[in-house]
Amino acid sequence: MPSGKRNSTKDCSAAASLKKKEENRMKWSRYAHLFHSKRNGWLLYNSASNAFMQLEDEETAELVQKIAEDAEHFDFSSVPQIYLTLRSGGFLVKDTQDDDLYNILKMQRLYQNYATDTMILTVAITRACNFNCSYCYEHSRSGVPMTEEMADQVAAFAGKHKASKLHVVWYGGEPLLAFDRVLYLDKKLQALGKEYSAMLVTNGYLITEEICGKLNDLKVGTVQITLDGNEKTHNSRRALLNGKETFQVILNNLDILMRSEYKGIIHIRVNVDTRNEDEFIEVYRMIHDKYPDEYGKRISVYPGFVKGDDHPDISCFYDSEDKGRFILSVAEKYDVNPMSLFPERTAAGCTLTKKDAYVVGPEGELYKCWDDVGIPESVIGYVYKRGGWNTALIAEGMVGASYLDSQECRECFYFPVCDGGCHRARQKNLHDDCNRDCCSYFKGHLEDLLELHFEQKQKQRKS
Repeated sequence: MPSGKRNSTKDCSAAASLKKKEENRMKWSRYAHLFHSKRNGWLLYNSASNAFMQLEDEETAELVQKIAEDAEHFDFSSVPQIYLTLRSGGFLVKDTQDDDLYNILKMQRLYQNYATDTMILTVAITRACNFNCSYCYEHSRSGVPMTEEMADQVAAFAGKHKASKLHVVWYGGEPLLAFDRVLYLDKKLQALGKEYSAMLVTNGYLITEEICGKLNDLKVGTVQITLDGNEKTHNSRRALLNGKETFQVILNNLDILMRSEYKGIIHIRVNVDTRNEDEFIEVYRMIHDKYPDEYGKRISVYPGFVKGDDHPDISCFYDSEDKGRFILSVAEKYDVNPMSLFPERTAAGCTLTKKDAYVVGPEGELYKCWDDVGIPESVIGYVYKRGGWNTALIAEGMVGASYLDSQECRECFYFPVCDGGCHRARQKNLHDDCNRDCCSYFKGHLEDLLELHFEQKQKQRKS
């Protein structure tokens, strides 16, 4: 018996020693990518650490290639500096380090999704809209604004949550059609004593000096207004219900907003699809030239990629390949970055994935996605009811469709810099065979985008 115990101890010790040796073994990270740029030589990027560098010469590139092929058996004693550089950049990792990182990132993203310090309410104060946009995804744009009694219920609902912070997005329909109800509900919400902030999503047609004068008191930090290309295209896509044109009215109202005392930021969204993609730069230049001293500070332009399942011209919509191609094209042709050329680690999530985030309809109905407003079967509950919630639908969006449990996503090079794409699309994919694209626009365009990013950084250093 004693002898057996000693052997058992030796076996455990040997196993522990072997395990430790394996854990300390170096390997090339699955998040490392080495590629050759015709203009800039060899470039090395890591999606886990976001380290990005240019290799000095062909000799260094050959060494790194050998390391990438078989890091475990490479003798680093003759190249200690390369070892330290690759190690600090996350290109060389211990045997379990990549898997550990996956678990760490998953934990962080789940923590953010289930955090209770902030409540987010997207309030569709009315489903009514004065526009008749050709691609609108809202199924019902009828109905009266939220009543004062229902606004009281919304405020009570927000007050019951323990979150110390409250962020409100004023939404619709068109929220400025019911601006008096915005003012009423805002007063109730600010009276809760929570740390408060807001955003306004508007088509811009109803902006007035009076409204501009109240935005600071409403603590609106951001106003989003949409223009869909040049005047002709915009008017064909975003006309009033009676067919009247809207482009010039919105521009005039934008001037009113920019001249006002409003202290927040204005985002001009250009809804882009394959029919109007060349006009993004027209809007960018128009706004940039119109407000040259304030562009990038108070006002900016960005693309919003049109999507939808029921549109008659389904080919006009963008997937990740189209997005990457569009961003690359604008950056190459015009030296303008419509979106980031460099991947960034993100864990933003969305209303669908966050525990304390809701879309509130004008009748007090609750949804978990902006796209669901007005769809009865997408209602998860009501602000005035404690029970009867559709927890199965909530769980499906938060857990059942989560990219965090996808084996494909887990093994993907882009996982550290991807937030899972559109989670509503992932949820829809559970119910049909459409296989909607949810990938990062860097997928398929990484090398070209990184190359442009590198060159832009080089120019900045020289200037």
